[in-house]
Amino acid sequence: MSGILLLTLFLQGGAIQGLYVEDRSNHVHGCYCEWSGESQTGGREAILAWRFLEGAYGGIPLAGAKAAVALRGEATLSMGYSTRQSVLFIDAPSAAQRRAVESFLRDRYGFFLGRVLRTTHAPIDIEVTRDGARVHIPGELALEVRKAVLPDDALPGATKWYDPFVPLAEAELGTRVLSRYTARDFNFVWDERDPATSGYYGRFVFYPR
Repeated sequence: MSGILLLTLFLQGGAIQGLYVEDRSNHVHGCYCEWSGESQTGGREAILAWRFLEGAYGGIPLAGAKAAVALRGEATLSMGYSTRQSVLFIDAPSAAQRRAVESFLRDRYGFFLGRVLRTTHAPIDIEVTRDGARVHIPGELALEVRKAVLPDDALPGATKWYDPFVPLAEAELGTRVLSRYTARDFNFVWDERDPATSGYYGRFVFYPR
């Protein structure tokens, strides 16, 4: 797609864009030993969140809506497709907008989400700034990342192993402060507080065809 066409779509309001944050239970930037070990035993859990600022899907404006996904796979999510399950949370003022957000996520990322165990309308607090991001759903999940400081936040020899799950127009490497999922959908909960360069945050832009 040419730059002129991208600009035209943007000016016509064709772009869906907003803010995004993710964290996974493995390093996206780390040393070889971390990559090697986690590719076998780690990285099966992740939390993703979107805050929509502009755009529409199926003729329904998405601005103001928020969504979050908790994921758990049978193998490391970062290594390509593996059987996985997910839980989808949507925060939007109208039923029509909630349906549009769910349709966008299922259409765009359905293969990645795997089997969706439930979709829940819940209040979602998402903040994304230059210095980090946080996501909170009362009684369900909490995520906080700060901007990674390299090389201090990584072991010697660390390198980037994985890109964001969602392509970002502007991406920052994040260091985990907290990743917690307390619902029982997966018969598994987690509460990770060890600092790790395990995710990204930033701005996403998607151009519907």
